[in-house]
Amino acid sequence: MILKDSLKKLIIESLKDDLEVSELLDLVEVQQSTTKHIKADYFSNIAMKLAKKLNKDPIDIADKIVAKLQSSEGLICEVAQPGYINFLIEESQKNHIIIDILDSEDLLTICKTKKPKKINVEFISANPTGPLHVGHGRGAIYGNIIAKFLQIQGHNVVKEYYVNDFGNQIKKLLESIFLCINDNQYKSDDLYQGDYIKTIATDVEKKFGKNFNKDTKKIKKYVLEKIMRLIQIPLKGLNIVFDNWFYETSLFENNLVINIINKLNESNQTVESEGAIMLKADEPRVLIKSNGEYTYFATDLAYHVQKMKNFDTVINIWGADHHGYTPRIKAGLKILGYDVKNLDIHLIQFANLYRRGKKISMSTRKGDFVELETLRKEIGNDAMNFFYLTKNKDQHLDFDLDVAVKENKNNPVYYIQYAHARIEKILNKIDGLNNYKFNPNALNHQNEKDIISQLNNFNEICKNSIIKLQPHIMANYLHKLAQDFHSYYANVKFLTEKIDYNKIYLVKAVQKVLKCGLDLLNIKAPKEM
Repeated sequence: MILKDSLKKLIIESLKDDLEVSELLDLVEVQQSTTKHIKADYFSNIAMKLAKKLNKDPIDIADKIVAKLQSSEGLICEVAQPGYINFLIEESQKNHIIIDILDSEDLLTICKTKKPKKINVEFISANPTGPLHVGHGRGAIYGNIIAKFLQIQGHNVVKEYYVNDFGNQIKKLLESIFLCINDNQYKSDDLYQGDYIKTIATDVEKKFGKNFNKDTKKIKKYVLEKIMRLIQIPLKGLNIVFDNWFYETSLFENNLVINIINKLNESNQTVESEGAIMLKADEPRVLIKSNGEYTYFATDLAYHVQKMKNFDTVINIWGADHHGYTPRIKAGLKILGYDVKNLDIHLIQFANLYRRGKKISMSTRKGDFVELETLRKEIGNDAMNFFYLTKNKDQHLDFDLDVAVKENKNNPVYYIQYAHARIEKILNKIDGLNNYKFNPNALNHQNEKDIISQLNNFNEICKNSIIKLQPHIMANYLHKLAQDFHSYYANVKFLTEKIDYNKIYLVKAVQKVLKCGLDLLNIKAPKEM
């Protein structure tokens, strides 16, 4: 089947014997045409790129390339000003994608890497000071899918949750519980509130009494275990399984933080200022406070060193509010001699959730939030997995819960699943499909052309979504394919006295692609609805 990559290979093949351009073959690119007034499926500007390098007329270069490509079956090549090469693929050739899809044992083969790596993907890592709330949902769903996409490529992936169980937030959590036990009316903007604090406080009082020492390791361990169980409830429900839970305290138990400080001291990369130890950098950062406490930056640096030592690539998935922290951690690692090209930080913009037109609060500190598990039970895993992935991570996301529970075309995940179920219903009433040979020249309805165009895009969608780690591309593609199918279903009858099996082949291919895409996004592909 002639596709974008095949066209690129044809161009390279036509040029590789030319000594003048043999070293410039990396410049070859083929793009899909999106302009309706140009009668072309794909185009390339390679002739204009080479013209600049070789000081030649781009039209002459394009003519020579086209002359070598004209013999390709099912392909029409034309030169257009000021040096474009346009490619038009014959309809019958496009239609072969249907059989290609149905015969394929693995539609994702194109995404497999030849150089698998060991990759650490750290995501969520919310402070263990309360249950996960809806504000953590986008990072949770995105991180889980990114790890899955990397695994599909063939990489060895370790999913990791970093548990901040050492610093001031844990002290504030214990103080919140202590005050709750001794004064049920306590209020402080600096402490944690909410029903979960009251529940844990009651459990602590039953086990340790009212006048416990909040600074003991036994109390801290007990409370932390309670919080971690709360955190894991929605993760279990969403089938998000972490390979490793890395506890911040282990950095101190194994002297990893002090070892990093010592290494920086020995290499003259620290400076003392007003009793504090600071990292020398364009913007000096405190490592040890004047009171002897280690900063979050010091522990985070030690944590990242462990990851950089043990993995080829380290991926951090953080909230967009960490954008100022990214250059700091990279600067510290660079000073320690690590190649920061191997550290990939994904910053996720906030997701605003709305119910009945009102924005949902997400403040753990104030105890005013909706738990992630509550949301999961309300709208289901499929809606969560889809809606959190509908936009690029760099874009703010508005998530309307009223839409997510609707069972109509306004709910995109329902609409996609309904397309899959509709096709299943058609196929269940068809016999003898395998006895009928597909005729690529028989599908000429405009709806059929639209669907076939979408099917021909699937490989490119997979590469852009899976390899480039952009799940929103797949989510939006599935929605468009479902829309095209439903439009086709409304205009064409499938179950007639004389069945057109070519149409059945087409919708069967659509169903296979829909199922593949839904599986990718951890969404069920129901056979009936």
